[in-house]
Amino acid sequence: MPDVEGTSRQSAADGLVLVEDREGVRLLTLNRPDQMNALSAALVGALGEELARAGADPAVRVVHVTGAGRAFCAGADLIESEVVTADSAAFRGLLRRWRRVFDSIDACPKPVVALLNGLTLAGGLELALACDYMVASSAARIGDVHANFGLVPGGGGSQRLTDAVGARAARWLMFSGEMVSADRALALGLVQEVVPADDFLEVCWEKGATMSARSQPGLAFMKRLSRPSITAQGIELEIEGAAHLVVGPDAREGLAAFREKRSPRFQAAADD
Repeated sequence: MPDVEGTSRQSAADGLVLVEDREGVRLLTLNRPDQMNALSAALVGALGEELARAGADPAVRVVHVTGAGRAFCAGADLIESEVVTADSAAFRGLLRRWRRVFDSIDACPKPVVALLNGLTLAGGLELALACDYMVASSAARIGDVHANFGLVPGGGGSQRLTDAVGARAARWLMFSGEMVSADRALALGLVQEVVPADDFLEVCWEKGATMSARSQPGLAFMKRLSRPSITAQGIELEIEGAAHLVVGPDAREGLAAFREKRSPRFQAAADD
């Protein structure tokens, strides 16, 4: 439908991703606000389709990804994934579908920027890390938080987080399960800019329009030559480890605690 600033539409997949264009910038908005944009299989699929469309559309010069409501993305939809997380082979398949979508962001020759409008947790942080860089609202809260539920990153987080902030800061974020403020994330190098919450999207539209006026071959060249030092082997090792651990006793306890809204009681040994 027409928009005074540009054009907007919903994705074909029941409006799971909202699409808006302005001045060469395409904004993709994860649209499950009641679930804090948790990554369901359908949402990941819809995002992958829209990323492919944006990459192929010559009118699109910059891609922004954000979330509806108070979250960018709170991670995997653990309720939907309950059956999948009970079977390591099924969980491995789920993570490989995530990987194809996340890898497509790196393969896209256009800048893809994560706009962290609010809570950005676990798999949501992994999605943001797959983007070229992150701009955070001053109201954003960001964390890995897998450890709080006996889980581990499976969407490339252990690899991309380490590349983004260095091994020690990445270990602290993963081990502690802490959520940090946007300003703290900026100090760590996790996000590259913080924008006041009151006019977050409008400022990001303006910045995107400025970037869209740059040389497209030049941006593509810089993206290709500055790719992070992340290997396919490292991502695959993470998937295998996550698939193994998700059926272990601590992950089962963590997911049960999440479902029952209580604190988990982890008892497994390090080599379990």
